[in-house]
Amino acid sequence: MATATARRPGVGRGGGRRGGAAALLLVLCAGCLAAGEVSCIKFRMFPQLNPKECVSESVSAHQWDLVLESVEANFRKAAGRNLTDHEVAVRLASFRRPVTIEVGFITMSPNPVDQTMKPIDYVITDDRGNMLNTRTSITQEEVDWKGHVGGRGPYTICFTANKEFGVVEVDLTYFHINVPGAKHAKISGELTEGDIRDMKPVITDEELKYFAQEEHVMELKGDMRQVGTAVYQAYYEQQHIKQILHRQHRGIWSFAVKVKVLGYAEAFFIVLCSVLQYVFVRRLFKGKGKVGSFRGGFEI
Repeated sequence: MATATARRPGVGRGGGRRGGAAALLLVLCAGCLAAGEVSCIKFRMFPQLNPKECVSESVSAHQWDLVLESVEANFRKAAGRNLTDHEVAVRLASFRRPVTIEVGFITMSPNPVDQTMKPIDYVITDDRGNMLNTRTSITQEEVDWKGHVGGRGPYTICFTANKEFGVVEVDLTYFHINVPGAKHAKISGELTEGDIRDMKPVITDEELKYFAQEEHVMELKGDMRQVGTAVYQAYYEQQHIKQILHRQHRGIWSFAVKVKVLGYAEAFFIVLCSVLQYVFVRRLFKGKGKVGSFRGGFEI
């Protein structure tokens, strides 16, 4: 299992811890850390107390042991003699091979009301202290570093925050160090001839029986063609559905406009009829009042 450690710069340099536990608040998600990798770690940086925080990760012990077992088997076979345990241990201790580094994180403010950007700087280093990657003034990043030749680790990513931005919350979504298995990374100049020899696979006659034959490849090509046809049909079916939905939306919008216009017209005519009714009724009663007063004066 890989071990996830968050270490503070300045610790173990003879001066003790600076800033105490208040300078770093780690909130570990137990469900995401069950796999033993640095994932779903969220911590806060207090630049006024300590502007730099570091997190380290190594290749998982199980994965690295499998690599060393293969290297030891090839080393013993290629040596052509009985090797001592010391010779094997020295060889395994100095063995290095291509690894991949994957990091993803995002920065924000711990205060939900504060929507300002919180850019930080980061540097990724290997177990020898060599700088692998760095960027400045970013709020989120996804790193996929391939082809680096190194050992098990630990590999470290250090974050640096600016004091003027205040408290920064860093959500480290994932931090994985993997050893490529099925495909080999590009070999760099750091590998010796012995490393290249140890990394070559040793194939037995029994294993050769399980290699793909020509009929297997032809069957795979037929399956790939069927998959391509299905994808082609699915794509154009989606385009057809989109066109139908587009026409439906246009019809609904046109109908809504008509209903809106008719509603306004209906309301206008209702108001107009009400006003005309009021005017006509008022004139009717005014005319009857004048006739009644005239008749009363005539009778007297």
